[in-house]
Amino acid sequence: MLFLIDYENVGNAGMKGCDCLNEQDHVIVFFSEAKKHMERRILENITASGCRFDICKLCRTGKNALDFYIASKLGELIGEGYEGTAVVVSNDNGFAAVRDYWDKGSAHRRKVVLSSCVEDGIISGNENNERTKELRRRREKLEIGSYYSAYTEKRRIKSVLQNLFEGTQYESRVDEIQNMIEGKDKSARIIYLSSLHLFGRKGGLEIYNKVKAAKSCCQCGKV
Repeated sequence: MLFLIDYENVGNAGMKGCDCLNEQDHVIVFFSEAKKHMERRILENITASGCRFDICKLCRTGKNALDFYIASKLGELIGEGYEGTAVVVSNDNGFAAVRDYWDKGSAHRRKVVLSSCVEDGIISGNENNERTKELRRRREKLEIGSYYSAYTEKRRIKSVLQNLFEGTQYESRVDEIQNMIEGKDKSARIIYLSSLHLFGRKGGLEIYNKVKAAKSCCQCGKV
């Protein structure tokens, strides 16, 4: 994806989601002397992603000057052959005209998305990939009380397992054991086979039997 960021307009808030960039992306930050600072963590996230990263600084101030820069750069890149999704990160409604032109006015249709931050742009781009799915998962709305109940139960089970395996060679692998037994689709057979696979025949059988003996405490109902 191509991200053209009106940094003078959106500031650091518009960079939300830059930790989800990857090597297939191209990011161009448009800024001016009046707004030339960006948080270190954001810049480091961008460069660590492996994306193509460019900047464009405003040469001469003027009304909507950066907007013209962005529109011109988009046209330049499309003219050079870019065919992917382009995201204009800005709160300026004027970019709707740019989007409409490439969607309806041009003989060479291109998808241009307008968003207030990088993350929104990725989601609105609606690409069928793991990045988009993961961002949608993160933004799923959950009932707070139910989430907290599951969280406290998970902590309780971990405490039981820590006590169960304290002093054994498996005490450092409690998280693996917990992941192995948790889940609605985890039957006793699946847990048994998973234990053998993860810890070997002898160790797996020992762990399975310990968990099975403690099932009344764990209340997982699976073993």
